[in-house]
Amino acid sequence: MGGAFTDHLTWRWCFYINLPFGAVTAAFIVPFFQVPRRGKKLDLTWKQQIKKFDLEGTILFLPAIVCLLLALQWGGSKYEWNNGRIIALLVLFGVLIIGFIVVQKWKQEEATVPPRVFLNRNVWGSAWFGSFLGAAFFVMVYYLPIWFQAIKGVSATKSGIMNLPAILGLVIISMVAGGLVTFIGYYTPFMLTSSTFMAIGAGLLSTFETDTNSPKWIGYQFIFGAGVGFGMQQPLVAVQTALPGKDVPIGTAIMMFAQTLGGALFISVGQNVFTNQLIKNLKSVVPDLDAGFVLTVGATELKNRIPTQFLQGVLVAYNQALTETFYVSVAAASISIVGAAFVQWKSMKGKNIQMAAA
Repeated sequence: MGGAFTDHLTWRWCFYINLPFGAVTAAFIVPFFQVPRRGKKLDLTWKQQIKKFDLEGTILFLPAIVCLLLALQWGGSKYEWNNGRIIALLVLFGVLIIGFIVVQKWKQEEATVPPRVFLNRNVWGSAWFGSFLGAAFFVMVYYLPIWFQAIKGVSATKSGIMNLPAILGLVIISMVAGGLVTFIGYYTPFMLTSSTFMAIGAGLLSTFETDTNSPKWIGYQFIFGAGVGFGMQQPLVAVQTALPGKDVPIGTAIMMFAQTLGGALFISVGQNVFTNQLIKNLKSVVPDLDAGFVLTVGATELKNRIPTQFLQGVLVAYNQALTETFYVSVAAASISIVGAAFVQWKSMKGKNIQMAAA
């Protein structure tokens, strides 16, 4: 749908369409959804409730992440890595994140991330796994449609359709993995399997050439999507199994945040790799063509706006840049297994696995 909106209306409709769906969903959830609670409800005034929020930690953490994202996106592309702006952003990130850690240790139970919860090996191991799973998945989902648009010359709508094998692999294997975890009782093997399949699938996708045929891009995508499907839900199951009931909401929030943060950070890394490699490849393959012009043309317009005598060289340069960007996904998928290796083999049988409110 996003591709269709982009082709026929405007990309802004990819966001506008969420408003009516969100409104209808809220109309049902707000009056009817009963939130399950663990523990006794605290009777606090609004001032006391505000004090319960970790404002100091939030004020330090959010700017730290913004600094890191900007440094990763600008470094080596808009500015050299030794540029004062990039150095300042990285130094500021380091100072702010150290301050955040100090605040978490100081506030203990009232911290955004209570140290006793995060230092549980099942929590930090699952967070590590989830963040790199998110990184591998989001980088591939972001750049694979660009490969279809640039190399195969298809529209945004069709590139979304051609991306379906990865999504189907994710959905089908997620359901299969959920049933198997319930039957077997152990989730850690599926995290290890996830890392393996993701790395293999992403590695196969990084072998794409300008003439790669459909059986390959369909099969390779399904393998990668299956890898993501094996592991997508396991961090949530792990924290709900390993933590006491009162800590489950915190653990769940950490897992969701880690997965989202991993995706956001590594999309910036992928953008940096893609831009730098494309400029480098263009200078090598088609030195007579302005690299800046190719960057501004965009993937969908390459075959319409690039002069015929340069087109094949541009496609080769584009393909190399994108497959080198896929290496980011390969690396993230491979590193994710480190976190999975530290997660204990705990059985979820007999556990009441459900989401709980804080």
